[in-house]
Amino acid sequence: MNLRKTCALIMASALTVVLASCKGPMSFDDGMTRVKADSGEVNITKMGGGIDVSEAPHGASLTTMGGGIHLGTVAVFAKVSTMGGGIDIDRSTGTVDATSMGGGITIGTANGPIKASTMGGDIKVRELGSSSEERDIELTSKGGTIELTVPKDFPMEVRIILESTKRNRDFQIEQHAGLEVRESNVWDNSEGTPRKYIRAAGRVGSGLNQVTIKTINGDVILRQE
Repeated sequence: MNLRKTCALIMASALTVVLASCKGPMSFDDGMTRVKADSGEVNITKMGGGIDVSEAPHGASLTTMGGGIHLGTVAVFAKVSTMGGGIDIDRSTGTVDATSMGGGITIGTANGPIKASTMGGDIKVRELGSSSEERDIELTSKGGTIELTVPKDFPMEVRIILESTKRNRDFQIEQHAGLEVRESNVWDNSEGTPRKYIRAAGRVGSGLNQVTIKTINGDVILRQE
């Protein structure tokens, strides 16, 4: 581990061990860890409780076994995971890998590749930046609505799969990108719980970026603006 570049915290129960000093203010209260890093990567692993990092100009790796995670402004990379809670990233200018076992994921603005998955919750992402930069996007929810907004000239190869197990609710794919939409007319029993599928696929522009969206029992909204 590079102790000069890495700000690392490992927390087990009530014991806190600081492996390298953070160049920036840090506080701990009510189970919440709050950090503002001026330099170096931010690495925090906790057995429980929330994490709030306002700035991580050199990247952040944040993990908690139970609690929400908020990341304000982050560059280079963000690798974030929680076993129970929501994830909110205000602004990212690098790669994002976000995983929640039980909560929604919101990325206010992003300019880079994104992989976000949740076992139960909505996902909302806004991608910015020029159309010449490659930025693949993969969004997966086991139960929730997924909303993705991209620039109007964002070149992409899109694949969307929406599964519905609710007979009394009609979910839909909302898009104006000219994708081909196919909907099954019969209930499929091959995966146990009967379900119907709505699939959408197509290419926008050169198809430079791979966009994959999968959800169960939720709408999919793809916006270009």
